[in-house]
Amino acid sequence: MIDSASLRRLWSHDKTLDSLKVALAFGGILAFCFGNDHESWLIGLILGVIAAALAETPDRFAGRLKALLVTLLCFGVASISVRVLFAYPWLFALGLATSTFGFVMLGALGERYATIATASVILAIYAMLGVDQHGIDSVNFWREPLLLLGGAAWYGGISLLAAAMFENRPPRQAVAQVFAALARYLEIKSALLEPVRGQDVKALRLALAAQNGRLVGDMNRARQILLLWAKSSHPAQGSRSHLQWYFLAQEVHERASSAHHPYEALSEAFARSDVLFRCQRLMALQAAACTRLGEAIAQGEVFEYGQEGALALEELGNALGYAQANTQQDKTLINALADLVRNISSIELRLARAARPGEFEAVTDSSLRDSNPQTLGEMWRSLRQQFTPASRRFRHGLRLAAALTAGYALLTVLDLPQGYWVMLTTVFVCQPNFSSTWLRLGQRMGGTFAGLLFASLFISSFPHEHAQLALILAAGVGFFVFRAERYALATASITVLVMLCFNQFGSSYALIGPRVLDTLLGCLLAIAAVALILPEWHGKRVHHAMSRSLSLSSIYLAEILNQYRSGPRDDLPYRIARRDAHNADAELSATLASMLKEPERYSLRPDAAYRFLCASHTLLGYISALGAHREQDRDGLQSPSIQIPESRIQTGLQAIASALAARSLPVQAIAHEEVQLEPLSSDMTETAQRVLRQLAQIEALLPELAELASGFAVVSPIDERHAQGTPA
Repeated sequence: MIDSASLRRLWSHDKTLDSLKVALAFGGILAFCFGNDHESWLIGLILGVIAAALAETPDRFAGRLKALLVTLLCFGVASISVRVLFAYPWLFALGLATSTFGFVMLGALGERYATIATASVILAIYAMLGVDQHGIDSVNFWREPLLLLGGAAWYGGISLLAAAMFENRPPRQAVAQVFAALARYLEIKSALLEPVRGQDVKALRLALAAQNGRLVGDMNRARQILLLWAKSSHPAQGSRSHLQWYFLAQEVHERASSAHHPYEALSEAFARSDVLFRCQRLMALQAAACTRLGEAIAQGEVFEYGQEGALALEELGNALGYAQANTQQDKTLINALADLVRNISSIELRLARAARPGEFEAVTDSSLRDSNPQTLGEMWRSLRQQFTPASRRFRHGLRLAAALTAGYALLTVLDLPQGYWVMLTTVFVCQPNFSSTWLRLGQRMGGTFAGLLFASLFISSFPHEHAQLALILAAGVGFFVFRAERYALATASITVLVMLCFNQFGSSYALIGPRVLDTLLGCLLAIAAVALILPEWHGKRVHHAMSRSLSLSSIYLAEILNQYRSGPRDDLPYRIARRDAHNADAELSATLASMLKEPERYSLRPDAAYRFLCASHTLLGYISALGAHREQDRDGLQSPSIQIPESRIQTGLQAIASALAARSLPVQAIAHEEVQLEPLSSDMTETAQRVLRQLAQIEALLPELAELASGFAVVSPIDERHAQGTPA
């Protein structure tokens, strides 16, 4: 028996509503087709539903209606163009290449248009498949376009109804996912604080950097959704609370990502004290609180923080006081420990107020940066800026257009049965870079084989029509449930759906051989396109990601120190500087992960690269700690004791970043300079002393960054041999 709490958790899951929409759309089509003897319409209508669901983006009702109209227009143009040009192979190939490139470039206008453009390419291939099956008899000219558009319109109507009934669900789900990712980040960070000998600190630091990338990605997605709900002249009900929770997550993230001293040194110094264990326990409780907060937001319930955190905070304060009074450690370590406790305490106080977003501290500037073009002039400039081989979108558009045109030529010359699945496989497998394409290739092939095997066994075991229709419905829902995180299962689901749909016309087993061959050919075309057409090897551009990470961290540091002088405020420029620095850190982590999946001759020293990632992430942690402790101290920060190391740090970071960007050697000189740390003065304010301690940690990190960067600032012979024709 499922209790009400389990049902609420199930309903609050981010896939539940989407699954219900797809189930209702497929169920309605199955009932209509088999209830009215229109079984021949089944495949066209289902493919229309799939294309429309792939084109869907989270939006308010008005925005979703506008997007649906644009989607139907693009679908109509794509399907009718296929129908008109199908009988003229040369014109068709030209139109295919041009429209594919154009649709990809349309994504420069924003995520909504990118999603619609990709779905339009997929629908065009669905139209080819339908026309190829039923012929080009002029009597049936409108058959395939109308079936595809009918299925798309049917799903679009369901989607609009859901948007009207559950208006606040997308922002609620997005913010809830941010807190779930933040909880995982706090869990890993708390493990770093545990003073246990033999702990694999390197693995934890890499895991922390990787989770930081996932968290930043969830925050960016939530920000885009919140923009849609908050920027309207009539903001949606509840959008202010979601925005306040989002800002809370940003604050907690800044404090959680802070670093005050190397954790290995703190663990060794306080190995016989329980103070770090109490830090670790409190942060673990905060991670659990973020998990509960995310669930409460997703379910629309009141969040109750409880008293356990307050008791742990009190015990931590007592442990710190005892350590300060009885430990004969260096004062630098004691101060770093005190700063750490102060920071964790500030997280605790903020989470304790999370149940009442209306009572949060007022945000001086609650605006969000919208990077999408808004006017026709901005749209034109965005498109024009992308028309260069240096643009990733331009290169991906060329590759996809070339791969699809090659696929069309292949199936035309070889007269492949069901050959349009070659092109469909190419669309799904061909990604903007080699590593993601290689990963998708394996998932596509494995999922296809598994789906064919399962569908064959099911058809032979359950030949009854009703059982197969039920599995068609389940497979369609499964495709959309798994397509984002578990693409192999999504491919298996869609393969089962296709097999069972064709089985309704007695041709499922004849599909097995062509489906396997088409999958192999489509995968080969996709991998060949990304490897040969303006290839983008992450191993050859990792130095740019490193340079960008250091440069944006430098800007973030400057913004923080300016606020120490002018007063702390979480305004838009500060949040942009903070987000840009974390985005660059996440990009560096993703670039290194992708580099390891590339052919060996394009990969650079992975161990050195990951050491740089850890050092760069530590740098960001030291800077974030300054941001977490922001207090106005205009006079204290005018001291030469602070201004001199501040200037050296900014000069050093920019020198390393510039050397990496230009791949020049002067960066090596920094590696051998002895760092001069400014002494603490007794007449300095507590805030100035804290700033100086953090600047000392940052400056002490510069030689390691420079030494690691020097290995990537040199063009190797391998790079020189492959440099021609490959944009950085």
